[in-house]
Amino acid sequence: MSMRWLTILQFLEIFAAYGIVTLFLPWRILRKRFRCFSVAEQLIAYFFAGNFYIIYLVYLLQFLRISSRVTLLLGTAGPFLFIWIWKRKKQIPGAMESLLVRIERLLDGERGKKTSLAQLRRTVYERCFRGKRKQWLHALPEIAVLLAAIAAITYVYGPNMVETFGYKASDIPVHNYWINELERNNIWVAGVYPYGFHIVIYYLHMVFGIPTYVLLRIFGVVQTYFVYLALVAALKMVCRGRFTPYFGILFYVMDIFNQSTYARFESALPQEFSMIFVLTSVCMAIRFFQEFAKERNGNCRWYLVQFAIGFSLTLTVHFYGTMAAGLFCIGVAVGFCFRFFRWNYFRRILITGILSVLLSVLPMAEGVAMGKGLQGSLYWGMNVITGDKKQGDADTAGTLSQDGVSDSLTAGESSGNATKNGETGSVLSQSRIEELRKEAEERIQKQQKPLSERLKEKGSAVRESIRVNVMNVKPYIAEITLGSIAILLLLGILLAVLRENDFAGAVLSAAVYLLCMCSLQCASLLHLPALMDANRCGIFLCYAICFAWALGVDAVVYLAIRRWKRRWIGEMTSLLILVMAVTVVLSQGLIREPVKVGALEDNGAMVCVTNILRENKDFTWTICSANDELRMTEFYGYHYETITLLNQLKDLGQNPEIIIPTKCVYFFIEKIPVSVDGSTGHEEVTEEGAKEPIPGGSGILPYTKESRWITMSHMYEWAQRFQELYPNEMEVYYESDSFICYRLQQNVNSPYNLAIDYGYNNPMPK
Repeated sequence: MSMRWLTILQFLEIFAAYGIVTLFLPWRILRKRFRCFSVAEQLIAYFFAGNFYIIYLVYLLQFLRISSRVTLLLGTAGPFLFIWIWKRKKQIPGAMESLLVRIERLLDGERGKKTSLAQLRRTVYERCFRGKRKQWLHALPEIAVLLAAIAAITYVYGPNMVETFGYKASDIPVHNYWINELERNNIWVAGVYPYGFHIVIYYLHMVFGIPTYVLLRIFGVVQTYFVYLALVAALKMVCRGRFTPYFGILFYVMDIFNQSTYARFESALPQEFSMIFVLTSVCMAIRFFQEFAKERNGNCRWYLVQFAIGFSLTLTVHFYGTMAAGLFCIGVAVGFCFRFFRWNYFRRILITGILSVLLSVLPMAEGVAMGKGLQGSLYWGMNVITGDKKQGDADTAGTLSQDGVSDSLTAGESSGNATKNGETGSVLSQSRIEELRKEAEERIQKQQKPLSERLKEKGSAVRESIRVNVMNVKPYIAEITLGSIAILLLLGILLAVLRENDFAGAVLSAAVYLLCMCSLQCASLLHLPALMDANRCGIFLCYAICFAWALGVDAVVYLAIRRWKRRWIGEMTSLLILVMAVTVVLSQGLIREPVKVGALEDNGAMVCVTNILRENKDFTWTICSANDELRMTEFYGYHYETITLLNQLKDLGQNPEIIIPTKCVYFFIEKIPVSVDGSTGHEEVTEEGAKEPIPGGSGILPYTKESRWITMSHMYEWAQRFQELYPNEMEVYYESDSFICYRLQQNVNSPYNLAIDYGYNNPMPK
C-alpha cells in the first residue's frame, strides 16, 4: 500500500475515533436531555461534553498516576455502560433471552443467514426510515450543501496532507515529547501548561492504539474540519436563515486572506484546536440572553452550563483561544447591553464565567501545588501581553515631560559625547540624544496636527496593517473588512428599531467582536495592550470576519423577506442566494488553491519510519538521524543522533570504538537537505560540504540552514565509505531523489565498529 493511501485510511480512522468519543457516546447518553434543542445546539452540547469528559478523566488519572489503556477504557466505557444498563435494567433480561434464542436457532439451522440479514435490514429501516420520508426529503438539500462544504475543505487542505507526510511545524516535536511523557504518568514534564490538546492526542493514542506520531501528522487536518464545522454550528445557533450559515465556510475558503492566516491548519497545534470552542461557547451565551427573555428557564440553565464548559475548554487548550473568546464576550455584553446589566442576567453570567475559569485553572493550580513551575511559553505570552522589552530600551525611552523632551536628558549633565542619567545611571551617547530629540520633535509636530488629519493618518495605518498582515493582494478587501463593521452596526440598529431585539443583539455582538479583533490586530498602532502577537491574532481575526460576514448576509436576507411569514420562502431564498454566491465565486476563480506547507522531514523519512515499525520487533533496531525521529519512535526502538556520531568520528584516538548494539541500524540521510529555519543555499549534498568543519552547537542548531547541508554531506560521505568496507551488511533500504536510508544488519553479540576514517572526520576551517 502506498503512503498516500495509508495516510487517507489513517485520516478516516482518526476522524472516526475522535467523532465516536466526542459525539456518538455523548449522544447515546444525553440525547433525551437535549432533544428540545436545535440540531446545532445538540451537536455542540455533545461535543463539549465529550471533550470535557476525556480531558478531565485523563487529568484525574494522571494525578493519581494510574493512567493506562485499561484505566482509560474503564473510565470511558464504564460510566456509559452503567447508565445504559440502569436505564434499561427492566428490558435487558428479555432482550438477552430473545438474542440467545435467535443465536440458538441460527446455530441449529432452524434460522438461515438470509432470514437474519433480512430481519436486520427491516429493523434498520423501521428505526431510521419508516415514517420519516418527509424528514429525509426536508434534510436532503442541507445534506447536499454540507457535503459540498466538506468537499471544499478537503480540496483546500487534503492534497497537502497526502503529499507531505512529516511534521509541518517546528514545535510539534516538543508537543510529541510532552504527550509521550503522559504515557509515563509524568504530566507537566516541562512545566504547567494548558494540556487539553495533548490529552486528546494521548487519549486517542492509548484507547485506539493509534501511534502518537501518526496522530500528530494527520490530526491537524482532522481538527480543521471541526474548526470549519464549528463555525457553521455557531452560525446555525444565531442565524435566522437555514442555509446562510454556510456562507461562513464559503468566505473562509475564498482567496482573500493571507496564507499565514490558515497555513497552520495543516499542523496539529493547540492554538488551532482551541478555535473549535471560541465561537461555539460564546454563542451559547447569546442563546441564553435570547431565551431567558422568553422565560424558558429550563433551557437557559443548560445554555449557561454549555457556555461554562466551552469557555473553560478554550483555556484548557490554549490561552490565545481564551483571549479571542473573551473579546467576543465583550461584544455580547455590548450587543445585549439592554439585558446584560440587569441583575437577573448579570449575576448568572458572572457566576458562570467565574466557574468556567475555575474549571480550567484548577488542574493547572494543582500542578503548581505539586511544585511545578510554569512552562516557558506562558512567560513568553505574559511578556507579549505586558509589552515587556529590553531594559535598555525602557530606560532610554524614559518618560516625556510636557514640552516633549525626555526627563532623562534634562536631568543629566552633558559631558563630552555622553550624558549620565541621574535615575538609572545609564550612559547615553550623543547620537542617541539627538535621536531622542528628533523623536520628541516629531511627536510635538504630530500633536499640533488637526484631530481630523491625525485620525485620517491613524485610519490609513490601521487599514494598511490589516491589508499587509491579514489580507492578500486583492484590492479593497481591507476596506471592505473595516466597512463591514459599520454595516453590521447599522443592521443591528435597524433590527432593534424593528423590535427584533434578539437578532439585533446577535448582530451587534458580532460587529463589536469584529471591531475588537481589528483593534487587537493593530494594537501597537492604536497604543493598546498587545494581548497576542500580530501573526497569531490574524488567524483569529479571519475566523471572526467569516462569522461576522455570514451573520451580516443572514441579517440582510432576513430583512428582505421578514414580511413573508411562510418558512419555505425563507429557506428557498437563503438556498438560492447561497447557490448564486457559490456560482460567482467559482466562475471568478476566487477559491483558494490547495494549501502547500513543507515538512521538517523528507517524505522518505516518514515512509522508512512507517516500514521500520511494521517490519521489526520493538527495541531490536536503532535509527541514526537528525533529532526529528527521536520522539516519534521513543516507545518502539532506539535513536542515535547524527551529530553525535559525527562528533565522535572527529577524534578516532579518543573514540576507537563506536558501537550501536542492535540487530538493525538505519541511517537517514537527506541527499537534498530539508530547509529548516531558513534555506540551506544548496540543492544537494556534495563532497565540498564534507570538507567544511562539522557544525557546532546543540539541539536543532546542527540541522538548520547551512549547518544541515554540512551535516548531511558528512553523513553521506561516511555511509559511502562504510558501505565499501561492508557491502553485504550495509545495504540501501530506501532511496529517492532527495533521501536515502541505509540499513546495517549485524550480530548483536558482535556488532560492527562504526569508527572509520572516511576522509573528512575533522576538517579544519579554511
